[in-house]
Amino acid sequence: MTPGTKGGGEKMPSFKCKDIGMKCKFEVKTENQDELMPIIALHAEKSHNMKEIPPETVEKVKKAIKK
Repeated sequence: MTPGTKGGGEKMPSFKCKDIGMKCKFEVKTENQDELMPIIALHAEKSHNMKEIPPETVEKVKKAIKK
């Protein structure tokens, strides 16, 4: 199995903060895209002091998710 793939060779969704212009090394890969947003939201709150993610940033995040 290749890193970043599921057992069947299917790519795992991933996100990197730097892909939306943040000076941050955070990156995450999950089994499915539904698991990504809660992890990203928690990271945004803890590391970037964002209690809420603005809608325009949510759109940037969604566009930056690699599938």
